[in-house]
Amino acid sequence: MAYTVDYLYKKVLDGTDKIGSDFFTIPYVMSKLEAATYGFIGETIKYVENTQEIRDDLSTLYKPFKLPVVQDSENPDFKVVATPKDYVHLLTAKVVDADVQVRETTLIRNGQDEIYTIDPDTKPSAEYPLLSVYANYFKILSPGNPTHLQGAYIKKPTFGKFGPQDDIETEIAVDLPDNSTEKVIKILIKDIFVSTADPRAELGFKNEETYRHRRN
Repeated sequence: MAYTVDYLYKKVLDGTDKIGSDFFTIPYVMSKLEAATYGFIGETIKYVENTQEIRDDLSTLYKPFKLPVVQDSENPDFKVVATPKDYVHLLTAKVVDADVQVRETTLIRNGQDEIYTIDPDTKPSAEYPLLSVYANYFKILSPGNPTHLQGAYIKKPTFGKFGPQDDIETEIAVDLPDNSTEKVIKILIKDIFVSTADPRAELGFKNEETYRHRRN
């Protein structure tokens, strides 16, 4: 099932028992969809970080890349790579060096540069460079000659258009796998219940709490 803007909108109205409501307009629902989608992406990324497992929930947002490396203007020991405009989260990365075959690229936390560079066991080399991620760029620590950074990242989702000139029956609501869109719709409906003080929101929270206790 293709989750077009029109289909998703009707599904949300049906789930909230608001069919025919003037309050729940398409712009309102699409705004809630965007918030719910980014919340879903954030929770999925947490899972990936904690388990090191890449899930299919965001498979349509996985994007390969190969980007050029430039010299850091503030520090000659560092090389940097600008993050793409649609970048959200790094999945995999490997430095490409012009002179050697890179064996492994180690991702380190921001601010750990000095710790790694002064320790002989973790000091970066051309074959084993270090990589840290910042808001707008990747930083490479390597005494070698890195030319590119390649790998894959999670990109920003694309949402369907719903203006007067757009065909909401063909516009895809959000470019997620269908099973993920269904999960996002549930989050969206719950958010609507909360924002409208619908008593079903409290019932949903109680059901979740009961489920957690049963699992524990």
